[in-house]
Amino acid sequence: MGDRLDILVGKESCPVCGSISQKGTARCPECGTFHSGIHLEEREAPPPEERLASREVDPTDYSINPDAAITNEEFEGDDSSVKNWKGGTTDFSFIDEIAPPVKEQLEIPESEEIESD
Repeated sequence: MGDRLDILVGKESCPVCGSISQKGTARCPECGTFHSGIHLEEREAPPPEERLASREVDPTDYSINPDAAITNEEFEGDDSSVKNWKGGTTDFSFIDEIAPPVKEQLEIPESEEIESD
């Protein structure tokens, strides 16, 4: 008969909740606490030639103003990767002509005051 503690070989316990998990786990599967520095690994920044070129972003591109113009976007690659949307019945227009439904006029009795002795 072997040692009963052999089942704990390659395991570690969480310092917060004490649950046992595989060794090298960055996050506790029970309480979700990060208890390892694996996810905080230091990395070198990519050289300038490998960095993505930043583009200027116009804040009005993300406006919810219905009168804002839609900007033209350019995509890398050929036009075969861009597909036109067809169909659908969703109408996103603002229609002021539709009146809200009229509720029935209910007769509401006047409030009564209750006197206490």
